[in-house]
Amino acid sequence: MVVDYSQDQRIYSQDIMTDTYGVCQEVKDILRELSDRFSLAYEQCFDIKIILSELLQNAIKHGNKCDTNKKIHIDIWFKEQSKTLGIRIKDQGHGFDSPPKYISKNLSEGEPMLNESGRGLNIVKALSDGIKFNTEGNTITVLKKI
Repeated sequence: MVVDYSQDQRIYSQDIMTDTYGVCQEVKDILRELSDRFSLAYEQCFDIKIILSELLQNAIKHGNKCDTNKKIHIDIWFKEQSKTLGIRIKDQGHGFDSPPKYISKNLSEGEPMLNESGRGLNIVKALSDGIKFNTEGNTITVLKKI
């Protein structure tokens, strides 16, 4: 997945604290802004809510290890030409070695996820149109057509 930022419409860029309640409020505010700006259907809002929630919970639990002194950076943009929403989440954790191994190769074939590890990432993959990790494994970029 190649991310080209040349024609982006910035929607949101913010550092937030590693706080579950605050993250939930932030997701609600982001969804309200997106819904108002793009007149999103219920299903689109629901998909984006799940994507944001899963990614942010992973950043809190696995990335920042629930350390309330650490922050999570969120960037959201819209690419008019492709009608694609971009979401980037970066935590202050050390990342993980091989992010793709947590994403089931068989998800598209309808096989059940029996392993707890990576379930959230598989949900995000199923709801999005592209997913990419940085080399350190502490930043994820997701694309969603709207």
